[in-house]
Amino acid sequence: MAPRFDGDEMTLELSVQDLLDSVLLRNLGFSNRGGYERLWLGQAIHSRYQEQALAEDGSFRREVALSYTFDYRGWRITVTGRADGLRRGDDGVRVVEEIKSLRRGGQLSPAQRELYERQAQLYAWLVSRLDEEEVRPELVLIEIGSEEIDRQPVEFDVRAVEAGIKRRASALIRSFEGQRHAARERASAAARMPFPYPEKRSGQHEIVDAVESALAHKEHLLMQAPTGIGKTAATLYPTLRYCLSRGKRLFVLTAKTLQQEMALEVLKLLNGEQAFRSLRLRAKSKMCANDQIICHEEYCPYAKDYYLKLQSTGVVGRLIDDYPTLEPDDIFERAREAVVCPFEVSLELTGQVQVVVCDYNYAFDPYVALSDFAGDADLSDTVLVVDEIHNLVDRGRGYYSPALDAETARRAAERSMRGGAPIHLRIGNLCAQVARTIERTTDALLELEIGSGDGDRAVEAPLPEDAFWELRPLLDEAFIDYLEHNRETKSFRADDPFVSLYFDVLRFLNGLVLSAGDDAFSHCAERRRGQRTVRVLCKDPSRFLGSVIGRTHTTIGLSATLSPSDFYRDLLGFESARTSFEAIPSPFPAENRRVVIDSTVATTYRERPSNYQPIAERLSAFAAAVPGNCLALFPSYSFLAEVATRLPEAGKRVLIQEQTANDRERQEILHHLRSALFGDVLLLAVAGGVFAEGVDYPGDILKAVAVVGPCLPGLSLEQRLLKDYYDERFERGFEYAFVVPGMTRVVQAAGRLIRSAEDTGVIALLDRRFLHKPYRQHLPEDWMDDGNPTPLKGDPARAALDFFAGRDDSESVN
Repeated sequence: MAPRFDGDEMTLELSVQDLLDSVLLRNLGFSNRGGYERLWLGQAIHSRYQEQALAEDGSFRREVALSYTFDYRGWRITVTGRADGLRRGDDGVRVVEEIKSLRRGGQLSPAQRELYERQAQLYAWLVSRLDEEEVRPELVLIEIGSEEIDRQPVEFDVRAVEAGIKRRASALIRSFEGQRHAARERASAAARMPFPYPEKRSGQHEIVDAVESALAHKEHLLMQAPTGIGKTAATLYPTLRYCLSRGKRLFVLTAKTLQQEMALEVLKLLNGEQAFRSLRLRAKSKMCANDQIICHEEYCPYAKDYYLKLQSTGVVGRLIDDYPTLEPDDIFERAREAVVCPFEVSLELTGQVQVVVCDYNYAFDPYVALSDFAGDADLSDTVLVVDEIHNLVDRGRGYYSPALDAETARRAAERSMRGGAPIHLRIGNLCAQVARTIERTTDALLELEIGSGDGDRAVEAPLPEDAFWELRPLLDEAFIDYLEHNRETKSFRADDPFVSLYFDVLRFLNGLVLSAGDDAFSHCAERRRGQRTVRVLCKDPSRFLGSVIGRTHTTIGLSATLSPSDFYRDLLGFESARTSFEAIPSPFPAENRRVVIDSTVATTYRERPSNYQPIAERLSAFAAAVPGNCLALFPSYSFLAEVATRLPEAGKRVLIQEQTANDRERQEILHHLRSALFGDVLLLAVAGGVFAEGVDYPGDILKAVAVVGPCLPGLSLEQRLLKDYYDERFERGFEYAFVVPGMTRVVQAAGRLIRSAEDTGVIALLDRRFLHKPYRQHLPEDWMDDGNPTPLKGDPARAALDFFAGRDDSESVN
């Protein structure tokens, strides 16, 4: 944790880590974030040693929490820490153990030794002050692999250590005073901060009021507001002013890069006085200056001596000084010039800025989340704004649904065997053993399924956990030896299949632990196209997401579709007593939009084959009747492909979203839509994808949207298990497992069209089910009179011709 100051009460809380020299501490820290060794093995070695010591020494205590408070220069300072081990020596003296793991044959560098010894001395100082008796610190060095133990005594002068603590505290207090002055300037600027646009739109006043109330009362807020109303600006304006005036940190979390760009544009408008700093985080794979993503000091020049170079070049401070808005490209160039890792520099900057814009992963994914969001981190000074928060339900499930598939393990075995060294043969055999375990488990469980044959199958059943846990020690030992081989031969490589499989197994085992006896999880085995997979399925991520949300000062979730509100509130882990829901009605003129439901076609799985041709014809006629670009959205890529091959000439250039499209190809499609040089376009894409959510089509770029079917999730074992779970919890299984996510995609897609009071266009829904329950219940109220969609029935092409006939804007589009 970072030092915690209370300037009014003149109190300061420090951890042992806060008292260490930051450069020394961080010389070792790089591999903790990106390297292999210390991610899992250090914990396991510590634990095994401590368990053995507990069994053999009655005086031994592990993970001893320590806290001591003293007065210094008007401040009341509390130092806390957790000693690895505490025991009585043969001479009766208290011994404080600092346990460290070393690679095989490795030696401590002078910097490492100094750091470790300082840690041991600080823990010894805490014990001496609390118990007022003689204390002796020692290092317990354990060799990775052999686990041989080397005990090394550490010199200890209690007065010298205490003097060092006071010097460090003085430096921190001076830094705090400087930061407090800067915070006062930011608060003053916040008071003067104007709304980013000349005037608020209809609906934005209500958003601002609701956000201000939630922040003032430390409540959470779920905000449903129509697409295009400007909810991002109306939310960030009061939130930023509140955070700057009270010294709180703001994280803006999104599911897509385009949404991050939109948030940054608003922040730039709000930062006219350059009073605060904002940062956008980019994925690690896109910030690697070494082109290989091997985060190891001995391999990557951008990792070697990382923190020493960070200090000597001052790259972080210069970035803060030069860029009010810190974009990934700027960070990358400056970091590369200083020969330091750009991604790590990004992480350094998160602690220096007032606003961080990033993906959901950095707050909620337990494997990549920032240290700010660790399980024991204090988030009381943190405010989250989560854009398109309806997406977090599926994301949250994914974070806690690890899987292992035999094909991946087989490929890892094959690639490892090509290495030629004995270690490669060994790890290749281990990967093959993992594959066989998955295959045997899957086949055995599927045999128990009634009617099981050779085709695609999936079953829910308890997994034989012992078979997977037995692999763990074999994998650990081979992993250590493999790392040593790579170190000695300088043969580290990116995307190492064995390393990837190793961590996949560990995550899977962790999933088995989390899911034990929990009805919110299921264990599954499946065979698809001959490939076998075992999975831990998280059906309800609420307790994990809620563990983050509940610690924040306020979390604000935004979306155009948060109905039913209790479904999202509960599955996202919001506390009901602390969460309010606000629904903002559409402010846009109803006459600017025409909604039509084509009830002549059907898209159920059984009826699709006979409807591909009619849908293609109706869609083509609709596009031909629209004077401008059209967006047609489908429930899946396969459905899209079937219609695309049957599509008659529509008088428009047809573009198709490919499943394998990269960022550049998606940007090219958007460029074609936005440029009049290419003529009118009919874009065929998938609902829930990049063209259906989180992208703007301002002005006349888009004149019509067609959504083919309610876009329900495919029928799978996972969806059936979700249905059963929601039946048990909410008594609305089919609706919550299928209809809610499907209709959320429909409404999100339709929202691409009308995003201002000047926008006009036609929304066509192709499927008779839109007229009936439960689908009709999830259509926006402002589309219908008294909740009745029947008057919306019609021919999309005729509706488009009637709507655009005689409109002033139709001639300008043609």
